[in-house]
Formats: sequence, C-alpha cells, structure tokens
Amino acid sequence: MKKKILIFSHLSDIDGMGGVILAKLAFSNVDFVLCETFNLLDKIKEKIADQSIYEYDQIFITDMWLEDPEVIWQDSKLRDKILVFDHHESALEMYNNAYDFITIRIKDELGRCSGTSLFYQYLVNNNLLQPHASIDAFVELTRLYDTWEWVTVKNEPMARDLTTLFNAVGANAYIDLMYDKLDSRPNEFTFSDLELSLINNKNKQIKDKLQSYAKNIIYRNVLDLKAGIVFIDYEYRNDFAQYLRDNQFPMDFVMMISLDNGTISYRYVNAGIKVLPIAEHFGGKGHDYAASSPISHETKEDIIDIICKRKRTKK
Repeated sequence: MKKKILIFSHLSDIDGMGGVILAKLAFSNVDFVLCETFNLLDKIKEKIADQSIYEYDQIFITDMWLEDPEVIWQDSKLRDKILVFDHHESALEMYNNAYDFITIRIKDELGRCSGTSLFYQYLVNNNLLQPHASIDAFVELTRLYDTWEWVTVKNEPMARDLTTLFNAVGANAYIDLMYDKLDSRPNEFTFSDLELSLINNKNKQIKDKLQSYAKNIIYRNVLDLKAGIVFIDYEYRNDFAQYLRDNQFPMDFVMMISLDNGTISYRYVNAGIKVLPIAEHFGGKGHDYAASSPISHETKEDIIDIICKRKRTKK
C-alpha cells in the first residue's frame, strides 16, 4: 500500500514550492497545503479539528516552523508522523532543536541552508528520492536565491530567474512546471523558450514597478535607525530591496508594507544592519537580514478608520 503524504509549506516563495515539488517526486500520493508566513498553526489546527490530518502516514513541514510545537508533541497520534525542516534564525532561537521531529539548521558545508535543501538531504539520505543532476541544480538554485547567496557569494542570475518565473506563473503552475521538468529531464536543468519569454516579460514589469515604488518612499526614524517605508506588492519585496542597495538609497533598512499579503517585510539597505530585531519588535520573525511581521486585522481597521476620518474632516 502506497503511503499517503501531506506537506505544509510556505506559499510565498520558491523555497516553499521546492518542498512540495520534492515531495511529489519522492512519493506518489501527495497532498499539500500552502501557508502564509503566520498561519501555519491555524492550518494544522483546522485539519486536526476535522480529523483529516490523521488519515496521512507521513506529514512534512518545510520552510516554516511551528510557533507552538507542543500542539504536536502532546498528540500521540501525530508526533511520530510529523517532521519539520526549517532554516530561520527565529526558529532556532525559540526551539534550539529541542524536539525530535524538528530539524532547524542555519548553515552547513554548502553555505546557508534553505527549507528545500534540508528536505532534499533528508529524502536522499533515507533513500526516498534518487538524486540526479537536474534535481541537484534545482535545489541549489533555490537555496542560492532564498539565502541571497546568488548575490553575496556567487553571481548566479539563473537563481533569480527561477523566482521570476514563479512570480510570473503563480504557485500551482510553478509546481507543475518544475515537477514535469525534473521528472522528465534528469541530466540538465534549463529553461524552455516559453519559460525564458515569461521571465523576460516579467523582468520588464519588475523594472517599471521598482521605479514607481522608489518615487513613493516615506522616510521615518524607527528604533533609532533611518527607515524607508513603502506600500508594495509582496512579490517585489526582494527585488526592491536589492534596487535600493544597488542605487545607494539613504536609509538603514526598508519596511515594505504589503496589504495583499498581510505582512510587513524588513530588508537591510545599509550593509550590516540586522532587521530581525526590528521585525521581532513588531511581532515578527525571520532571518538577520530578511524578516517580516504580520499586519493584524486590527491594524487594517485602524488604517481604514484613519482614511475615513480624514475624508470626513476634509468635508
């Protein structure tokens, strides 16, 4: 009887997609749930409440971590089924790998880890997935982009192209594209003519967007640092931060408010500025140089109230 697999992974980037794609390559019967940064536990509790989570033989969580692992640890039916693979500094600080079913690793011999690279190591080491050149390349490109080592360690624009393709086609189409590519082309990882066209068209759109966002930056002092604050579509957060660094904008870090995703993303602009403490101050989490915090429902209501109040005042 074939194992029934469930994987929870991050909705918003290619590292989250990588875990799902690898699971589909390794197992024949896979369901997946894509989660926002701050709603993983809610998604798990939903499946506990309707009992559907107990139907699975194995459950994986990649590129995310449980804010309350006791929910799993205290459930004897679940704790032996679930494995977590994550690479965020916040998770390591919270748990220190204290639970047997949680693997949190920041660096290894290859460099900074990603959720995809950690999950890949597990699958290969346990003979659940046969590695080949195409998968190796895909995992490494994903790791390089997610850790930003494609810029800081080696110049590998194909890593950025991979995330550009993801943003161009969306989560489900990206999963299908990459699964088909890795399953059918074991010897080499390349982009098709159609994929290259999608990437080029998206890059033109990105350039226009970044220039537009740059015109609307608001500067404020935040926690004794100079912040650039801007409303932005979530998918452009990393490109915009790099745009600010490349063009030496006069700020220590950028706060990017993404109402479409319900988060505020924090990225360094001035080299050496760690944004994780800033995100944690606002109830967030992440990495030293790339972090985020949620925009609560109450905050959204406050924004609406301010807008409505100002409209009434003008009358």
